[in-house]
Amino acid sequence: MMNLIVVPNKKEEINSILSKNIKGIILGVESLSIYNLSLPLDEIVNISNNTNKEIIIAINKMLHNEDLSLVEEVLERVKKTNIKKILFYDLAVLNIAKRLNVQKELIYSSEHLNASIDSNNFYFNHGVKNVLITSDITYKEIFDIKAKTKMSIYYTVYGHLPIFYSRRYLISNYFSYINKKKEDTMYYIKNEELNYLIKEADYGTVIYSPCINLLNFISKIKNIDYYVIDLSFVEDISIIDNFISGEEMKGNLYTGFFDKETTYKLKEERKG
Repeated sequence: MMNLIVVPNKKEEINSILSKNIKGIILGVESLSIYNLSLPLDEIVNISNNTNKEIIIAINKMLHNEDLSLVEEVLERVKKTNIKKILFYDLAVLNIAKRLNVQKELIYSSEHLNASIDSNNFYFNHGVKNVLITSDITYKEIFDIKAKTKMSIYYTVYGHLPIFYSRRYLISNYFSYINKKKEDTMYYIKNEELNYLIKEADYGTVIYSPCINLLNFISKIKNIDYYVIDLSFVEDISIIDNFISGEEMKGNLYTGFFDKETTYKLKEERKG
């Protein structure tokens, strides 16, 4: 059985997702997460109390000073629940969890920064046993991290990946500049036939990759501990069934950097 972890897109889909043959789900904590679906902690605890599946809470937005008291409140309350894991982005969460003696497993999710063996060993030595590994490296590089660290690896095999963040309200600023009314909080930017989703929220603006789909390549990454299906911005949850059954999909699936090395060549210095 594959250890599938799902990020739901809609509250009303949670029960249907939990009824499937998956390991668990990730739910963003309201006001502390960038996931499309974020819920009050009380609701997450209620969901956790009514399922035998693993419920992971996400505190994965970039934190500011005014957020810290809420983080402390959430972590203090989580200590008394059956929620077992906390996915986090900002290292303030790690420091507060240590100070409050929160005995929950931590999953470090830094998106672009944690991409080496040494960095993963560093965080392991500071009490972090799990990592949602960056998708900016190839699967062979992920294998090296898996083989040479003690980290349990979570890896996104489906979904839109955050590639850029700004604290500014870029969509609002753009429409103000062109003197047009902003009709929505989510749009697409087209680049070389690919559509990049851009979303504006109260915490700023995020640009996401086209939808990654590694369904046809699961056989290459069998030693990954957990496979994350991120349904944020996705309307159809049937892709979960495809991963469960192993049924491959036809077509040219977008795979990001899965098997593409990131190589940058500097321009030659001009002479004369």
